[in-house]
Amino acid sequence: MKTIFHKFAFIYILIFLISFILIIIGVRTVLDIYFVRQQTDSIVERVSNYEALVNNRYLNAINLTVLQEQLMLLDGYTGADIWLFTETGEMYSTQDNPEPIDLAKYPEIGSDINTVFTGKTTSREVYDENLYSDRTLRVGYPFTIGETRYAMFINVPMPEIEDMISKVSVIIFFSLSISGILAVILIFLITRRMGYEIQVINDAAKYISEGNFDKKIIINRKDELGELATSFNLMADELNQQEKTKRMFISSLSHDLRTPLTNIKGYTRGMLDGTIEADKQERYLKIVLSESDRLIKMINDLLDLSKMESGALVLNKTDFDLSEMILNVLDSFEQVIVNKHIKLTVDLSHERALAHGDVASMQRVVFNLVDNATKFVEEGGSISIRTELKGDKYYVGISNTGRVLSEEELKVIWDRFSKLDKSRGLEKKSSGLGLSIVKEIIKAHHEQIEVYSTEEIGVAFIFTISTQIFKAQ
Repeated sequence: MKTIFHKFAFIYILIFLISFILIIIGVRTVLDIYFVRQQTDSIVERVSNYEALVNNRYLNAINLTVLQEQLMLLDGYTGADIWLFTETGEMYSTQDNPEPIDLAKYPEIGSDINTVFTGKTTSREVYDENLYSDRTLRVGYPFTIGETRYAMFINVPMPEIEDMISKVSVIIFFSLSISGILAVILIFLITRRMGYEIQVINDAAKYISEGNFDKKIIINRKDELGELATSFNLMADELNQQEKTKRMFISSLSHDLRTPLTNIKGYTRGMLDGTIEADKQERYLKIVLSESDRLIKMINDLLDLSKMESGALVLNKTDFDLSEMILNVLDSFEQVIVNKHIKLTVDLSHERALAHGDVASMQRVVFNLVDNATKFVEEGGSISIRTELKGDKYYVGISNTGRVLSEEELKVIWDRFSKLDKSRGLEKKSSGLGLSIVKEIIKAHHEQIEVYSTEEIGVAFIFTISTQIFKAQ
């Protein structure tokens, strides 16, 4: 199996080899250019000084015999083989028994001679076994004595330059090799630890895939891998919480389903076998009908919530009177409010702007929130309903006095699984899905809803709804 280390090592070694070759070639080229240029400048400077010395000594006049003798001195001064060409084409050299050079065979020499006689210097690297056994630097210089011009070529062997470049290349090679080895070791150590941590995450993922959500990953890193581990732990916690609340939901829902079904079965059997007398059957049939309605509502709530969470809820948005809709909902709770001696405060905005949304869905939101408030408000407590227009949004607040909810309860109040018992109140007639449905409807409208709980206000829900798109002038 190809591990991360193998991949990293292969990629690094490949990059290292390519970089190494390019660096060596680049360094050798730069050093070659540098040393050749430096050597050329040094030769030109020495020959120029010698030219001035000869002109001063021989008063700008010298015969060729004496000049040849002086060239031997210059040969020793520069450590080079010197050629001297006259304007008539004659050649003089410091070599012993030099052979004449066939300019037709070496056209570059003829070209350099013409260039030098124009007053310019030349520099050329040559390697010709017929002339020299080593790589040679040939520098052309316009040597002038008085009015007489010569084309002087100083041929300097370059083994020293080659040695210098080779030594520098060896130093670079060993430096790069050591750094490469150290880098491979570091990559091994880093990727081995990284590979171990990835394996830990992989094992944890397999463990969770088997339905075990209590697995925790401990990775003390501040990079992307650390963020992955943190996100993984958050996911595991969320799945674990969902699993717990799911079990609670199934347990509570099973109880809620069993109770009405048991009642329906018992009363029906009693009527069939004659246990319940005929004059009392109407009463128990009404109970059976009530329990059936309760079951149907619970199932419908579950189906509606599933539809909302899957994004299949279709909204028919229109403009409507928000205040009128709230008052209509309150009519349904008149008897409950009277029976519990609830102090009801209604403060609705007098703005003329209509609300914009799905009327049936928003009416369900208000109904569920008022229903929740009437169940949890204490006997003789207070319920407050207020609306306020801010910009292009209505803010609707529904609050009730009573028990203050803790921070933990507020965090999970919208959860359809864990809220079943807490949302039913003492009457045990609710499916516990009301707040979850409220949340999904508000979400489908792209609005916001928040819940607050303090000693002063009790429990308060505040949600927004947009105003009409086209306002009447």
